Amino acid sequence: MSLSGTLKLLNFSVFLRSHLFLLPVLFLFYQQYGITVGDFFLLQGLSALLCLLLDVPCGYLADIYSKKKVLIFSGTFLFLRFALLYFFPSYWIIFLGEALYAVVISTFVGTADSYIYELLKMNGKTLKMLKRYGRLYFYVSLGTSVSSLAGAYLFDLYGADTVILITMIYVALSTMLLFLLPELPKTKRQIRTLPQRCHDLTYIIRKSFKQRPIKNLMIFSGFLTAAYQIFMWSMQPLMKLALVPVFLFGVVFFINHLARASGSFFAHKLTRALKLKKLGYLSYGGFIVSFIAAIALTHTTNVYVSIPLLVFICLMIGFQVAFLISAISHIHEKSSSSERATFASINSMWGRLLSAICLILSKFILDQNSLQTNMIIFMILFSFAFVPLKNFVSDIKNK
Repeated sequence: MSLSGTLKLLNFSVFLRSHLFLLPVLFLFYQQYGITVGDFFLLQGLSALLCLLLDVPCGYLADIYSKKKVLIFSGTFLFLRFALLYFFPSYWIIFLGEALYAVVISTFVGTADSYIYELLKMNGKTLKMLKRYGRLYFYVSLGTSVSSLAGAYLFDLYGADTVILITMIYVALSTMLLFLLPELPKTKRQIRTLPQRCHDLTYIIRKSFKQRPIKNLMIFSGFLTAAYQIFMWSMQPLMKLALVPVFLFGVVFFINHLARASGSFFAHKLTRALKLKKLGYLSYGGFIVSFIAAIALTHTTNVYVSIPLLVFICLMIGFQVAFLISAISHIHEKSSSSERATFASINSMWGRLLSAICLILSKFILDQNSLQTNMIIFMILFSFAFVPLKNFVSDIKNK
């Protein structure tokens, strides 16, 4: 299969698997089984914590075994998650489903982009990595945005069972397409025994921490990821609090993921025009203002006020995605073939760590306080993201 054909096949596969029809009304579905607002944030925090534990080992496995097989494994677990929700929906199955989703994310993030980079490297086209990686996540976000519109409508009209069944069909088709991808040559990091592999993994982690520019870039990216998670999972409770009609849940999530898709698609052009450091400053400032917009949302039930505020947050998320894609492309350029997926997973690990802390903390804040208090606390915490951003800019200036 040609390079172009392989990339199109992978993009189409992730486009199908990203049709998460239940996502824009997930909070409403979970409420049917006794999940509170605090539980909702706790679920996402525990999922992020499990991702934190799994990200680096999964990236390491993709480096020493097969990136293609790890991607197929990811698709299989995604199908299993929705099958459990369809056949055995309950309070504890929801928790198990979120745990399975953590496995899905950990085996996809770092592996898919590493597969693309290695494929481009085989064809002498690594300079196209930023553009191709942006296209991959364009299709991820496009699939989610398209399904968001239909998902909220179908949920309102037919209920959760229909929405979940359609999702299972899309995921099954996506996973079957992955079997058609070509296998990549194995890397040289062939270490046999478990103690040797643990030692080797620890060595790579320490190596990433010693590279100061990479470390600061990863930490700032982690702050952006955590802030996005707060916005992402606050949107549905905020919209319910603001008395936004259910059908508009899908519209807001469509705009959110359309902005993410646009950020992915134009990441290489934005980076070329603004450079990574300016894009970082823009993302930082945009998210500070987004926190202020979210705080304002807790004071209104006027849909003509709440929708523009939500749209603004979505647009800022588009710039955040562009920065994260540019950052991971930069990390790929600075890492070797035998460590590439592991480095990408370490980058993801920072996001998981900060996301887990913020989301689990939200559970305890929301049990005693309002969404407004929650947003104020995290706006203050996010302001510290300026430190690693400034350090990263200083590091690359001195090189």
